[in-house]
Amino acid sequence: MNFAVVEDSRSQAEVLKALLKSEGHQVEVFADGKSCIAALKTRSFEFFVIDWNLPDIGGDEVLRYIREHCGWEVPVIFCTARTDEEAAADILRLGADDYLPKPIRYMEFMARVHALQRRRQPRPTTLQVGAIDVDLEGRRIRLAGADVELTQREFELATILLRNVGRVLSRDELLSSVWARESGVDTRTVDTHASRLRKKLGLGGESGLMLSSVYGQGYRLDTVRPG
Repeated sequence: MNFAVVEDSRSQAEVLKALLKSEGHQVEVFADGKSCIAALKTRSFEFFVIDWNLPDIGGDEVLRYIREHCGWEVPVIFCTARTDEEAAADILRLGADDYLPKPIRYMEFMARVHALQRRRQPRPTTLQVGAIDVDLEGRRIRLAGADVELTQREFELATILLRNVGRVLSRDELLSSVWARESGVDTRTVDTHASRLRKKLGLGGESGLMLSSVYGQGYRLDTVRPG
């Protein structure tokens, strides 16, 4: 990942650069805000680390430029000597994703970088388990290459089960996940839909998956060798 570190303290910038490069990232350091903005006119960065107090312009001006020209998806962490609640609120309100008070605790810094990286990773649009393929965006399921017609609730229940292979999911958990906005629905609805999915998706082992009722707990989907 390509990082821009905007920090006027050379020693601080070099430590951050070394930390990020040790994990395989590319890092460019800017000693002031205007040089960073000038660089953004000809090249792009995937992650920004910005000091709130810069020698030329405020870190908030750099952030404003980033949001206007790079969008809201690029992660931005601020570093600041101010530790009061008002400063934190200002930084986040202006569009930063996170902030760290100085002096920076480097293990915490890297943990926050990792957290933002995970958050920004694109969500998968497909899911494949056994002989079942799920198009999450198109909300379609295919079994052994053939489309399977499912209701909206059947699709949602199937997706939750397929994302949790090997884990016992309680009836209440499934009920609250799939039918959260519907009143007058009880756990028997879960049983009815689970029975339908067994037939439609071959969850008796035919598809390489077995949906089992776990007494007193709920349902578990396991991979098996197709019979």
